[in-house]
Amino acid sequence: MSAEAPAPWASLADQLRADSPIAVLEQLERQLKEELTRELAAPPDGPRIRALASFQKDLGFLLKYKSYAGKAASPLGYSVFLQRPGEGFSFQQHVTHKTEIFLILEVPPGGYVFLCEFDEWRQAYRRDRFLAWLNGAADAQYERFRFVPQPGDVVVIDRLNVVHSVVGCTLAEFATVSTDMVDRLHDQNQARVVPPEFTRAFSEDRLRRLVWPDASNRVTSGASGWERAPIVPEAVSGGWRTTFGGGDRFAAASFRYERGAESDIATDARRATSIHIAAGSGRLVLGTQDEVRRPSPPALAACAGDLFLIPPGAHYRFVNEGPTPFIVAQHRIESAVAFV
Repeated sequence: MSAEAPAPWASLADQLRADSPIAVLEQLERQLKEELTRELAAPPDGPRIRALASFQKDLGFLLKYKSYAGKAASPLGYSVFLQRPGEGFSFQQHVTHKTEIFLILEVPPGGYVFLCEFDEWRQAYRRDRFLAWLNGAADAQYERFRFVPQPGDVVVIDRLNVVHSVVGCTLAEFATVSTDMVDRLHDQNQARVVPPEFTRAFSEDRLRRLVWPDASNRVTSGASGWERAPIVPEAVSGGWRTTFGGGDRFAAASFRYERGAESDIATDARRATSIHIAAGSGRLVLGTQDEVRRPSPPALAACAGDLFLIPPGAHYRFVNEGPTPFIVAQHRIESAVAFV
């Protein structure tokens, strides 16, 4: 890829930015992933690194519109869900192994998380009774699996046979793949239509105005009920890092840099990185190791709502040039894991 995206990439970006049905968009997304597989395997040099990051910034998120939410997705598996009040995911379980880390950002009245083991679901589920509960009827059988989260709560789904849903919330999802791999046990959204307000202009405005939580807690369900455990941020140069989970092949975190701060240089030899600027404004210094160490290094402007894709082996750091904290969500993953 040259410093400016060649015609095939530019044409694909135009198609991906159009408001399209999910089936159309995901067909184009497969083409994008094929191109990215080749690009991420190429030896990184400064112009290629910045061209890829600029391409993703100009493209933005891939917007998948559903009846209950707009899903703003990155090619690597990081997404933001803008759910409608009272509406949300089907009640589902993974059919093949997939890790999902949900970071709850906003909880309007009526928002909740639902979690239970599949054996518990199978014993409790009766369609008519469950529909009545969804419509507001009291039912302790299902209520025990319902949890009202707070902004900053983190829920990790990393096992099979866990029935889960999130309803009526705004949330960030760090996942091992960007596509659905679920068994929908109860789909309350079936046959519902996409609301007309779901457009790119609407979604990008919401993404620019996200309120990122100041603190995070890991939420688990045990014998004594729902429990929150604080996720303690780690001090880094210029600010703080909060690690949400993952492992060697997949990692999820956010960073908060204070006014005027500069981060350390970061790199990852094996994994590609999605960078979502969640709040604030500044610069993403980006290139080879020698380039980012220059007195006047190459950089891209970065502000709330921007999405960048950084290939393995690239070096980068952040500079907060705005009056407010500069908040970055970071999702690292091997492309072989993400592009399935």
